[in-house]
Amino acid sequence: MDEVIWVEVLSRHRGVLSRHRCAADGVRVGRSYTNDVILDDPYVAPEHVQIVRDGEGRLFVEDLGSANGLYAAHGRERLARLALGDEGLFRIGHSLIRVRRSEHAVGPERVFGTQSHAWAAAGALGVLVLAIGTGTLWLGDFGEPKAATYVLPLLGGTILVAVWTALWSIAARIFAGQSRFERNLLIALLGALGLEAVGIASEIGAFGLSWSALANETFIGYLAVVALASIAHLHEINPARTFVSASVVGLLLVGAITVERLIQSEPRFSALNSYDRTMLPPSLRLAPVANESSFFTSVEKLRSRVDADRAEAP
Repeated sequence: MDEVIWVEVLSRHRGVLSRHRCAADGVRVGRSYTNDVILDDPYVAPEHVQIVRDGEGRLFVEDLGSANGLYAAHGRERLARLALGDEGLFRIGHSLIRVRRSEHAVGPERVFGTQSHAWAAAGALGVLVLAIGTGTLWLGDFGEPKAATYVLPLLGGTILVAVWTALWSIAARIFAGQSRFERNLLIALLGALGLEAVGIASEIGAFGLSWSALANETFIGYLAVVALASIAHLHEINPARTFVSASVVGLLLVGAITVERLIQSEPRFSALNSYDRTMLPPSLRLAPVANESSFFTSVEKLRSRVDADRAEAP
């Protein structure tokens, strides 16, 4: 009896549109009703390709003289014959085809209850993010306590996380067929936690160690967290193209950092890069206190530079 193979027609995101059970010898693919696998693709010939097996049991796909040709899944070179390896992918017309042997191993089934666990984790993570945000606001609050000081920023952050999650869930529903709201919410909350961590580390480092560069470069950390969260969302939509998604997001990250650098280089924005905008408890001050002589020495150096700049012609 002939070996049985499965020919799968995939979407552009590699979701399975249809499966066809075929014998491994002489499987024909095309638009004609004489084929074993019929494609509704106007760029596919009536009899486009044939899947054959050699004497050693290896599977190949051969072009049957079509006008638009046979291509590897990611290739641009037209082929007359293509060996079907473990991935088993090839492209004809606008259709992506995958060939699986009947012994191809599949993953275990998804266990009931994992969704509820994701919701529980998202709830716990949300409480943690709100608690950290409240503590950060409290450390920077030196005026009379007001509810609006805490409620409005936390409410705004909650709305932002909800909108971000909803947009990615809609994209997942459109392109992957499943919204996966709870997983996208987990990613969004982890991103919010990462943003909080970057902000806290920047403030403590700038205040405690007098590292002005750390505070001025905080935007890089924020952009990196957003980029990582976006890559995780894209992985949920299409795990097969995570590398491509990461590459595109990485290029966008470099572009965003470059634009921000150019903005900060403008004189009218340079004054906004002060790193002492937030006062923290004195116990967090880790840098040694400068003595009186070194302080006045630095003042004299600064005064000499100011006098020199004043003497220059405009």
